Amino acid sequence: MDRDDHHDHLEYDGVVFETGVPRPRQVKFTVVVQYTRKTADGRYDAGRGQKIGVITAYCHNQQGNKCPAWAKM
Repeated sequence: MDRDDHHDHLEYDGVVFETGVPRPRQVKFTVVVQYTRKTADGRYDAGRGQKIGVITAYCHNQQGNKCPAWAKM
């Protein structure tokens, strides 16, 4: 875990590399996780004994923070 706000909001950073090409590219990404049963605003509830999990993932320094097609995560 790379960032933790101590309120069950976690962020993980990583790097994905393009494969199968002579000059591989790379892109950094972040995965956002809500490790609680309910969101802070109470809008979402995963149910008793369950956790919400991954909320989103995005790539850095990309237009609209969208990951390129070759970046399969």
